[in-house]
This record gives sequence, C-alpha cells and structure tokens, in this order.
Amino acid sequence: MSSAVVVNHLSKVYKHYWGPRSLLKEVLLGVTSHSRQWALKDISFELQEGEAFGVVGNNGAGKSTLLKILAGTAFATVGEAHVSGRISALLELGAGFHPEFSGRENIYFNGALQGLSREEVKDREEEIIDFSELSEFVDKPVKTYSSGMFLRLGFAVATGFDPAVLIIDEALAVGDQHFQKKCTDRIMDFRRQGKTIIFCSHNLYQVKTMCDRALWLDRGAALAVDDAARVVDRYTNELREERKPLNGYPPQQNDSLDCAIERVATLDADGAPAADFETGDTIRLDIWAFFGRKFQGTPGIAASIVRNDGLLFYTTTNTKDGVELLPLEPGHFYGSLVFPKIPLLSGAYYFNVVTTDQDNLQAYHIVERAANFTVHGGADSGSVKLEHHWDNKLPQAKTLAR
Repeated sequence: MSSAVVVNHLSKVYKHYWGPRSLLKEVLLGVTSHSRQWALKDISFELQEGEAFGVVGNNGAGKSTLLKILAGTAFATVGEAHVSGRISALLELGAGFHPEFSGRENIYFNGALQGLSREEVKDREEEIIDFSELSEFVDKPVKTYSSGMFLRLGFAVATGFDPAVLIIDEALAVGDQHFQKKCTDRIMDFRRQGKTIIFCSHNLYQVKTMCDRALWLDRGAALAVDDAARVVDRYTNELREERKPLNGYPPQQNDSLDCAIERVATLDADGAPAADFETGDTIRLDIWAFFGRKFQGTPGIAASIVRNDGLLFYTTTNTKDGVELLPLEPGHFYGSLVFPKIPLLSGAYYFNVVTTDQDNLQAYHIVERAANFTVHGGADSGSVKLEHHWDNKLPQAKTLAR
C-alpha cells in the first residue's frame, strides 16, 4: 500500500506587521517591523491510502492551518507536504464559491478548479444537486444562501467529484441533524471505498469512531500521533485536568446564560463539608441554581458521578425523579441530592452538574468537575461494592450434579 499523504518537519509562521507602513519600512530600510507567530512547529506524519486520520486540539492549535497547507491553499514556511491524487477540501463555509455565481455555476466552477472537463462535471451535476437537496435554490446566487445551505452545497461538491483524498474541517458542526447524518454516511462510504480522509472536528466521538489514527495539536506542536481512541482519550483527560473544581465556590459566569449553576458543595451525613468518604458512606451534593425570567417550565438540575479517568457511573435529574427544586427568592433555587450508601470503591471522582429543562432535552449551563471527592474502599476490588450474600442450600426442586 502506497502513501497518500507525507508530511515532513512542517512549520508555518505568520508575520504580524505593527502598522500600515511597517511592511514598506521593512522592505526599504531593512528594519524588522513585525512579530512572528508559529502556527505549526515541526509536524511530521504519513498516511497510507484508505486511512482515516483525525486532527484534534483547542482553538488556535493550528488545525485549520495544517489542513489549508494539505489542501494547497496555504504554503509551509519550513518543511514539506506531499499529497497523492485528486484532493477535495471542505474548509471554511463558502470557501471556493463565487458569491455572485449561482449554486449550479459554482458546481462547474469547482469542477474546473479540480481539473475536470465540463462534460465530466455535467455527468455528476444532478447527483450533486440531489445530495445537497437544494434543487429549488441551485440557480440562485450563493450570496443569498444560509450557512446550512452553504454546507449542503459545499459538502455535496467536495464529495461529488470522486476525490482520492477528502479533507474536512469542522464542516459537520453546521446544519441540521438529517443532513449531518447524510454527511456521516457518505464519509463512511468513502472509507469503505478505500479513500483517504483527513477529518478535523471538536466532536471527539466522531473522531474516535470514524478515524483510524489521530493527531493532537497544541499551540502548533504535535503532542501525539497514535490510534484515534488513544489520542482522543489523552486529549479528553487533559481537558478535564485543566478544569478546576468549584467545591462550594461560584463558577465562571456567562452573562448570556439565562439558567446557571451558582454554587455546589459536597457534605457528609451530618451536613458538614467533606471531600473524603468511605464506601457505604452518605454523600450529599447541595446545588444552588438560577433560572431567569425567560425560562419556562419546571427548573431542572442534572448531576453525574464520574471517575477521574472519565468513566461515567450515574446520572440523574430532579425532574426525572419527580422532585421540584426549592425556590429561595425570585429566580433562585436549591436542591440537595443524597446518596445514602455510596457503593463506589477506592478512587478519585467528581460531579458534573447541569441546568436543564423539565424534559431533560436541553442543557443550559454545563459545569464539569463541579466538585471533587475521594472514596476509600478497603480491600475490595473492582469499581463498586454490590450488595450480595452466599446461599449454599441446594434447591429443593432440583437435583444438582456433584
């Protein structure tokens, strides 16, 4: 199997000039008048034909810059990147489309950019339009399209010309669930056809399930290139470590939130603040929340117990349990979730807390690691201590072989 993508010691620097005359001053006088920002630093990897490769990282990590270089719309400062076969890329919404052209004209425009003849584009035209579900709008200028319509046409065009390498940058974050499902199905079809896919997304579940390997970028540097599940797990654990527990103190507030967690606290059976427990102890989680005037319905709070390695043990909500929160003053509510005999064995755990609607369909304010706690479980092994007993009496109605 031959290589589809080879990246060797790739680096990219952006120059930020200090003012409108800085570039002229630098050219004429030879005086440095800019600062440098390294978007990528010494990135190397190789993809085989038919491999699906994920790219993860925080905003500003260099993901989009890397994909632009692979797609040929940006150039490396140092190093090189080689891509074999026809490339089709879906980068920013609307990239590669002329705003004054109609959707149909942009299909031919993009086909020409990829080196296809007018006859070859015509053979695929109806299939592209059918997939995009834009037959009513395909002859209208794309400058009148919504972001969802841009996604539909962009994805249909990017996948409609039979590329050898498909590059997708966060495109599936836009659009309705129906079309997102169509896009995912087509990507999986491409995988079965043995095409090479490079997929960048903040949806870590998609990266984990759709990709063979993944690259984790952080401030332009490669922190990991490995099996997709391992990279996603490492990246997720890093995100969790960055979040500080509240432990009774108010979280960072977002002024745009109409429903917010205000404060949480873990307490023992006597109502005293506590963070260390034994298996079988009572744990109480006290939660204060705010629901603004725009909120309609019964206020809901969801709480989850998660082990430090990310394993979710249990989630419940007051609305699911048929319990209303206690109103304190207008817009402010209190709830106390009690676990009378916690079955958890030794380990470090934390609570995630969320404000929800009465049907638990909408999450308003998500606070991860709202409170940390530790459980000591003695000599027992496993994750939980299950109630059990031994009954060594032979059943009366059966004869058991000895």
